Amino acid sequence: MNDKILIIKLGASGDLIRTTPLLRVLIDDEITWITHPKNMELLPADSFNFKEVLSIDEADYLKKKSFDLVISLDDEIEVAQLASSIKAKELVGIYMGRDGRPTYTDSAAPWFDMGLISKFGKAKADSLKIANTRTYQEILFSMLGLTFRGEEYFIRIPSGINCNQKHAAIEQRAGNRWPTKRWNRYLELASRLETDGYKVWFLEQRPTMQQFIRDIGRCNTLITGDTLAMHIALALKIRRVVALFTCTSPTEIYDYGRMKKIVSPYLNQAFYLTDYVAKAVEAISLEQVYKAVTE
Repeated sequence: MNDKILIIKLGASGDLIRTTPLLRVLIDDEITWITHPKNMELLPADSFNFKEVLSIDEADYLKKKSFDLVISLDDEIEVAQLASSIKAKELVGIYMGRDGRPTYTDSAAPWFDMGLISKFGKAKADSLKIANTRTYQEILFSMLGLTFRGEEYFIRIPSGINCNQKHAAIEQRAGNRWPTKRWNRYLELASRLETDGYKVWFLEQRPTMQQFIRDIGRCNTLITGDTLAMHIALALKIRRVVALFTCTSPTEIYDYGRMKKIVSPYLNQAFYLTDYVAKAVEAISLEQVYKAVTE
């Protein structure tokens, strides 16, 4: 098509990664991507169809340019204002409404109707999200009139990645916004796996995203919650990813045939709550997770 396309996706790093399958189908187009500075090294800016990867702080000059399509995927005011200020033949996603608040195009309703700025309000948005049966990628692609066919993530991967047999990485951390993501038996799991001959380590904060990716790339098994590490492991095609879902949607995550999902039976009672829901965490047993790793 050779269209000029602007993608605005800042957000959480994991959300950015799960948006990158779009690059697989926009292969003939010229892509400009605006993101948060911390996410810039995730994107393969030297890919043949990338025009630019810019931080949001560098984006003002784009107001002098025009695009065939703007895809605006975050509901922050700065994103809505930017999307509304750029000349485009078509806009899909978030923009600034006449009332001075972010809103979204009808084409993007399948996703944003379930979000924080849903036109239906929070209660209806939550019920729509619980009832949803499609992955994020399926919804995203449909917003653009496309069909998701399992296109892989597309991120910058450091050279020399070497996944080792019986090396297991554990991501026990989760952001403060979702405390229920933190399963309480990772230490016991690590001890049991080490007894079985696994080399086990816990992921830690690293100075750069590329170093963090390399850490994950050393293993052939990752045990995690719904986290950035989960998305990176899927992008790296790690042989086995075991992901625990205690308060966020397992349905939205496409597993690429490489991930085992363990879903708390109390998921709906903790669904996107920012308070800690102990029973949603404790209902996932050590034996469940151990079997998912070893069988």
